[in-house]
Amino acid sequence: MKSSLKKMSMVIAAAGLFSSVNALANSPISYNYAGIQFVNQDVDNCSSNADGLRLSGSLELNSDFFALGSYSDLSDDRCGSNAISVGIGYHTLFGADSSLYGALSVENIDIDHGDSDSGLIAAVGLRGFINQQVEAKVQLAHHTAFDGNTVLSGGIAYWFARNVAATADVGLGTEASEIGLGLRLNF
Repeated sequence: MKSSLKKMSMVIAAAGLFSSVNALANSPISYNYAGIQFVNQDVDNCSSNADGLRLSGSLELNSDFFALGSYSDLSDDRCGSNAISVGIGYHTLFGADSSLYGALSVENIDIDHGDSDSGLIAAVGLRGFINQQVEAKVQLAHHTAFDGNTVLSGGIAYWFARNVAATADVGLGTEASEIGLGLRLNF
């Protein structure tokens, strides 16, 4: 009786171990996506808000590394800018439904009525699923272009189809803050 109970416990423990390893190997967090957002940005040294579109994407290079990039064109009557960034990131599992990541990017910002500048973006963040349809993220990033801007951002993605999500993001920065609404497509 004791040996049967012991064997049963071993089988249950092994099954639990294999299923948790399988869950980690098949994490629902994807770094293969393209997105578009309508963004409203408030820059501290500009007397009005700029808005426009941002295109962004990410591509897994292997099981650990990914490439990322974005392009945005934001403007209004007085202030506006074009920004482009490209970079590389590293991600690792943080539980069965979450991913911890870090990224280093190069960006160029071109102000419509002024100078342009280039710099680096160093970012760390956490992405994870709250439930089967809602993914949340939090990120801390520092931009070195111009006077620098440290941004704490958060966002959600509501997956209304297997590979398509509606997104909402907010970023609170030392020099600029923004809100973005859009769509993301996993591939």
